[in-house]
Amino acid sequence: MIRYKHGHCMDTEQSNVFEKHPKKTLAVIILAAFILMDFTAAATLKALGKFEPSYVPSNVLEATYRKQDPIFHHTLSRNIDFNQAEWGRHYYTIQTNSLGFKDSEVRDIPLKSNKTRILLMGDSFTEGVGIEFKNTFAGILQQRLAQNDIEVLNAAVSSYSPIIYFRKTRYLLETTGLEFDHLIVFIDLSDMEDEAKGYKFDQQDNVVSRQTIAAVGKTSNDRQAVKKETSFKEFMTQNTVLLGRIRNLSGWLRNNLRPWKKSLNQHRGMWTLDDKLYADYGETGLALADQHMSQLKTLLDQHGISLTVAVYPWPDQIYHHDIDSRQVRYWQQWSRRNKTGFINLFPAFINNNPSPEQTIKTLFIQGDVHWNNKGHQLIASRLLEAPPFSHR
Repeated sequence: MIRYKHGHCMDTEQSNVFEKHPKKTLAVIILAAFILMDFTAAATLKALGKFEPSYVPSNVLEATYRKQDPIFHHTLSRNIDFNQAEWGRHYYTIQTNSLGFKDSEVRDIPLKSNKTRILLMGDSFTEGVGIEFKNTFAGILQQRLAQNDIEVLNAAVSSYSPIIYFRKTRYLLETTGLEFDHLIVFIDLSDMEDEAKGYKFDQQDNVVSRQTIAAVGKTSNDRQAVKKETSFKEFMTQNTVLLGRIRNLSGWLRNNLRPWKKSLNQHRGMWTLDDKLYADYGETGLALADQHMSQLKTLLDQHGISLTVAVYPWPDQIYHHDIDSRQVRYWQQWSRRNKTGFINLFPAFINNNPSPEQTIKTLFIQGDVHWNNKGHQLIASRLLEAPPFSHR
């Protein structure tokens, strides 16, 4: 319909999109052209057999060196030398020995040794995620103590907890036949949620999952939305050349520029400070952890092996000066009751240090709860001052 005003012809229909928003429309056209060219380039390279995805999801990378285990749930693969291990879009090299332990190199570990042998057990902190082995506290101990004829082996793997500490140690002793003289278990704050909600024994006395920890508190709609978003992103970056690189860059920037406070208010470690979380999983988790650590102590006694328990804080405990923590009190009492060694690493992070903010910034991966190189150096120095190392 056309009408006239002041002698001019006026179209009553709306102007087309380009006329109304020329800059936005041009930007959309350019973006669409870029994506089309990116898809075309990827298709061409695939046809020539030369295409390599520029972005590889973390779970795909981890499948190279992590695997499920039918006895103790999961472990590291044996004899791996992989330089694309990833943590927070930061890549590092991971090497494992013949036992599937993170190590300084791929090497064969004899089941028996004339040296004093100390085995470390723990989760991602003790494994040293994101850190080259030589810079982890396990690697530092291994190097420093080798001159004293002491061999240090690291059996820790991310997301372990006391039920796995016990079952894996039993497997190493009774099935593998590994001999060692002392075990140090680094009990993590997240172990309590893993114990309460993560793992259980099946009828064959093997460790299986109760449920997926990451799914706790999320509705099916939440999980479906995340799955759809992830699938779309994976499709785009697995079929393009440049978009994957942009995704890599964005992930790197997001992780390296995140503020230090991102390491605070962590649900899995806040049960020492939050009564609701303590009631939700902390109390039950401690009871189960106590049960499984007691089984471990009995097993070690049968083999004449001594035990030390070690505890350490997360950024939340440092920030809130949680020096007299539930974690410390519980495992100190447990160690006294069971006549084991006990190493309290909370004071190393809380007492006689600069401000909590400065401590967290200096010793932890930015915006993360795990230690950086300096954090591992601090742990190693404190361990060397404590039994079973100090008297050697």
